[in-house]
Amino acid sequence: MAKKKVKAKPVKKPAKKLIKKALVKPAEAAKPAKAAKPAKKYKKGEPQIVYLGLGSNVGDREEYIEQAVFLLGKVKGIDILKRSTNHENEAEGGGDQPAFINAAVMIRTTLSPYELLEKFQEIETALGREREVEWGPRTIDIDILLYSDQVISDDKLQIPHPQMHERLFVLLPLKEIAPRAIHPILEKTVEDLYEDKKNEAGEKYDDELPGFKEIKRGGGYDDFERW
Repeated sequence: MAKKKVKAKPVKKPAKKLIKKALVKPAEAAKPAKAAKPAKKYKKGEPQIVYLGLGSNVGDREEYIEQAVFLLGKVKGIDILKRSTNHENEAEGGGDQPAFINAAVMIRTTLSPYELLEKFQEIETALGREREVEWGPRTIDIDILLYSDQVISDDKLQIPHPQMHERLFVLLPLKEIAPRAIHPILEKTVEDLYEDKKNEAGEKYDDELPGFKEIKRGGGYDDFERW
């Protein structure tokens, strides 16, 4: 007698969720998901450490630097903690113009980055800063280099300063007062950034050569009271 063929029933595929569950080991399934580290929040009025870059290449350049530091110290919400000595270097990016005196200042402040920007512009204006020519000569320039570990990028303000890691005339005085300060985007210390750029530039920016020299003035608060 011929055997009757029996049609095999189709195997029912398990639901996707069940497959996924089967592939996960029990230990892995029990392990809780790692929570994302929340971004650090800053409360209004909470003191922050901020690093500034100052530059002048018009008139009595050293005097303008001293006046700027003096006025910074008079702003409510700003305490000056350190300042570098003054350094002279050739002007960059603005054609034939006088050499700059540059310095760096470390402050503690309860003001926001935007409030600082407003105060700095007021000081620049009071000291005769004109903004007719981009990269042109200036009596005083006050830049926010680092504001704690904050990163800001909009039409009004960029922190860290977008060119600070490319400018030896910024990094040299900043290294003098804050060699271990860390660039929050590049994750390198100021000292490392300086060494990287100096090696890249070679002898052109040797800090022992004329045109990139330390000016033996400043560094103390007695000078500020002269103005």
